[in-house]
Amino acid sequence: MRLTLIKKMLLGFSIMVLLTLLTGLYAVLSLRDIRRMSDSVVQRDLPIIEAAGQMTENLLAQDLYEKRSVILRDPAVQTLFLNRSEEFRLKLAQLNFLSPEDQDLKGQIQSLHQEYDQFFREEQDYLNRKQESMAKAVSEGPMQSRLNEMVKLFRELERHGREDQNAKTRLANQLSLQAFNITVVLVTISFFFGVGFAVFINSNLTYSIKQLQEAAHYIGQGLFDRALNVKATEEVQELADSFRWMSKRLKELGEMNLDANPLTRLPGNLAIEKALLTRLQEAVPFAFCLVDLDNFKAFGDRYGYIRGSEVLKRVAAILTDSVKTLGSGPDFLGHIGGDDFVIITDPLRMEKLCEKVIHDFDETIPAFYDEEDRRRGYIISRDRKDVEQQFPFMTVSIAVVTNQKRVITSPMQVAEIAAQLKQYAKTFPRSVYVVDQRRTA
Repeated sequence: MRLTLIKKMLLGFSIMVLLTLLTGLYAVLSLRDIRRMSDSVVQRDLPIIEAAGQMTENLLAQDLYEKRSVILRDPAVQTLFLNRSEEFRLKLAQLNFLSPEDQDLKGQIQSLHQEYDQFFREEQDYLNRKQESMAKAVSEGPMQSRLNEMVKLFRELERHGREDQNAKTRLANQLSLQAFNITVVLVTISFFFGVGFAVFINSNLTYSIKQLQEAAHYIGQGLFDRALNVKATEEVQELADSFRWMSKRLKELGEMNLDANPLTRLPGNLAIEKALLTRLQEAVPFAFCLVDLDNFKAFGDRYGYIRGSEVLKRVAAILTDSVKTLGSGPDFLGHIGGDDFVIITDPLRMEKLCEKVIHDFDETIPAFYDEEDRRRGYIISRDRKDVEQQFPFMTVSIAVVTNQKRVITSPMQVAEIAAQLKQYAKTFPRSVYVVDQRRTA
């Protein structure tokens, strides 16, 4: 049968349509597989990594309360240990998305934690019977051994999550590259049947897949700020959104782990400088409040670092509540380190916020002192020269630097002014806040 021109055109068009359909089908299937891997990373691997970190912190908190119970023999501390133990069991039971291999680790952790709790009850029984040596042997022996084994298993679980995440990222990169290459081949072949259609395929699917390939490559290198701009089909756009969310989440987790204060979990120095620098660049009014505790060192020398840590956590809670109650969305709260905190707020809200911090601090802080010291009104400790002295209860000094009356150009300038004001505020024998009133000439 002889083909006419029309039939040849129809045949050529049919081949072009077939190649186009094959190209589109292959690309969509590849994107679907990549999206599934991306969703698996977001819905399984990242939660595993985050849960392993949280439950490790929970275990370390139990260990802290267990050691404290041996020293203080306080039923309240034992209750805190048991509460943490119950939280641990609930979180462990919620890990239903683990793989079979990770389920085995979960079973081992569950068994070790039950033994850990049983040894805690034995330790408390020895303490109740005044058998301190036996209690110490349980604490330093089997309990510590079980704790170390559980921490090791959580690290193994976290390692599995990271390895799975990296493997899926690499596989997604390979699939993207493979899809890109095959799509280029199909588009090149269809080019002989229709230049316009081939250009369309190349400018849409090829570009989109290339961008996804680059996104997977950047994420693998840790370059989370790289923008992913894809304008194509709904599947590609949703996949791009998944990549953006994953990049943002990985960046947030990395910054939180690197900069956050390990005790209060408040943002650290890098975040504080960034928040201050942003306000300076935008030239918006701000009040930089440097919060410092007076006589905190004497308190720590008298009662120990554990109770000092509790004071710092309580101060962080007071500041958080004050900012939440009287502040606004853009307000910032950070922890420089030690007993130094920072609040960046609007100058119009600064006074009420400082007053609330001082009020809540002065009402709360006496509860951290022993009854004998509270009746006496001071504690006896040694100063930096190792001379025994009387130290009053802790107070809070707040140094406030604003840009309402003077020009401020750098975070270093703010820090220097705040340091001067803090020294002045510490001359007062009570909790106080002082505001820089100097003007720029």
